[in-house]
Amino acid sequence: MFEDVDLSGTMAVVLAGGQGSRLHELTQRDCKPALPFTRFHRIVDFAMAGLQRSGVGRTILATQYCPANLNSHIMSTWGQSVADGKLMLRHGPDVAPGQGYRGTADVLRANAALLDEMGAREILILAADHVYSMDYRHLVASHRQSGAAVTLAAMPVPIADAGRFGIVTPGPDGRIARFAEKPAIPESIPGEPELSLASLGIYVADWPWLKAALQDPQQQDFGMDVIPHAVAQGDAAAFRWSGYWRDVGTLDALRESWLDFDTGPTPCRRPLVPGMSLPDLDHFLARDRFRARVTMGGLKLMSPLLGSADTVRWAALDRSILMPGAQIGPGVRLTNVIVGPGAIIADGIQIGEDPDEDRRWFRIAGDTTLVTVAMLARRGALRPRSHSILALKPGLFRSRMRTS
Repeated sequence: MFEDVDLSGTMAVVLAGGQGSRLHELTQRDCKPALPFTRFHRIVDFAMAGLQRSGVGRTILATQYCPANLNSHIMSTWGQSVADGKLMLRHGPDVAPGQGYRGTADVLRANAALLDEMGAREILILAADHVYSMDYRHLVASHRQSGAAVTLAAMPVPIADAGRFGIVTPGPDGRIARFAEKPAIPESIPGEPELSLASLGIYVADWPWLKAALQDPQQQDFGMDVIPHAVAQGDAAAFRWSGYWRDVGTLDALRESWLDFDTGPTPCRRPLVPGMSLPDLDHFLARDRFRARVTMGGLKLMSPLLGSADTVRWAALDRSILMPGAQIGPGVRLTNVIVGPGAIIADGIQIGEDPDEDRRWFRIAGDTTLVTVAMLARRGALRPRSHSILALKPGLFRSRMRTS
């Protein structure tokens, strides 16, 4: 059974240096893994909780872009692992002065001496910016059984969406016959014409093989370089996985995944995703470090807001989320909106219903409108103040209520 898989020689490298440019203003001062996710978590917690649950002993967390808040969160939440020597923070500009990490594979090259010192036999390579829950013992057991030098985790996705992923064409005995990174015309899974097999960016590799492959300085990125190299050698296998997995790299994906897990003003211990749960941070939750006032999904009516004791005036949120410290006033109506950290939306403002008006002040990407402190300040400075304040009474929107 996978519970008996010996992981004593398996080291993890968590890639936590990405900017996440498609999240726009949310990542101007924070790397993507450090972004809040629901009321108490950050995105990085999913990878960290998976490693802890799987019993992986030692981990390198590789940082690069704007790591300050990520480091602070890691130390306050996972700091015992740091103190025990099980978790090592390795900042790119410190490890590779003058250039930092030049790609996902270069992280392994720059930390090769440390991995040798740790006695690594296999390397588990994870992205720190995905939302999922995997027991990595399954992956490692599949990798060893295949006899391949590298194994990637993959799952079926609709072929219409497959162009956003690295796409695997399975061959005999679980080996990968072909691999294409973000192909214009994705291949379907044999016998499943509506689906493609997409890489999840989760890998396990034999360290001696990987270290030898990285002797080639052109091997900079896993998806673009290392995996195609292994496939060409006939030495790459796929581990087909099923479960909830989201790359929350766009505003739409972040908002929709957040709503899957948090549909009320308190942490949702039973998310809408079967078999999936938020990372267990019970020792952390009691402190409420993020000081979130409310976090609501779906169309919700709530009162009081912004400290008001007036129970007559309400606000409506339709598939919208409030990030840590965000607050809204009575009469606010939000549709498909992310309210950024610390943003305060005053009484009566409506966002998400008039794209032309919203686009003047806020960021619209896909179906989501992002509202930040700076955007609201600009709007307040340039837009004449309205003298009409919308006061919503209880029951006004009840005929429209629906679940997310």
